[in-house]
Amino acid sequence: MAATKAALGLMVRTGKATVIAVGGTAVEPVILVKALAQVAFTFEEGAIFHTAQEKPLEAARTFLRGQERALLARAREELTRIIGPANVAIVGAMLAAPAVKTLPPIESILKSHPLVHAAEGELYRRIFAEACTALGAKPERVPADALAGRIGKAAGLSATKVATQLAAMGKASGRPWAAEQKEAALAAWLALATAQRQSAIR
Repeated sequence: MAATKAALGLMVRTGKATVIAVGGTAVEPVILVKALAQVAFTFEEGAIFHTAQEKPLEAARTFLRGQERALLARAREELTRIIGPANVAIVGAMLAAPAVKTLPPIESILKSHPLVHAAEGELYRRIFAEACTALGAKPERVPADALAGRIGKAAGLSATKVATQLAAMGKASGRPWAAEQKEAALAAWLALATAQRQSAIR
């Protein structure tokens, strides 16, 4: 049986990502997969920059490199576990996330609690983006509040139609359907609309 063309959308938090795959058309997308990809299960396991603050600088560098490699491997395994059984061909991916934030050197990060949180946010967005790329789709990052507007432009839909279709997707896919699932679904929808529009142009 031929694989169904689908696009991925992710909403990333510390240690996990809400993952949604949609198929169908840019006008009427259908959720094919909705799942949670978890790579850390406790605060100590996930908050690696917090842990690194307690170590000498060089030990912290070594610790962070090792942890990032391990987390990336888990993210790849999780996405493969989630997407593999669905028999889909990934044609695009999006992260519901702000633009990449440029951070200072590690020694400055570890001295600042806000920067530690920022670094952990960037870490998890980066590893899940790399895990998506390993599946064949390098994701673009789009702020959550810009997703619906960009879908409207890409698919030629009004804001009301986008909202109505999103609600229908949630009803059809069932719970959970919180902010994380909605944003991941919008990201996947935008990735699908973008891929289909580019294919039509070619």
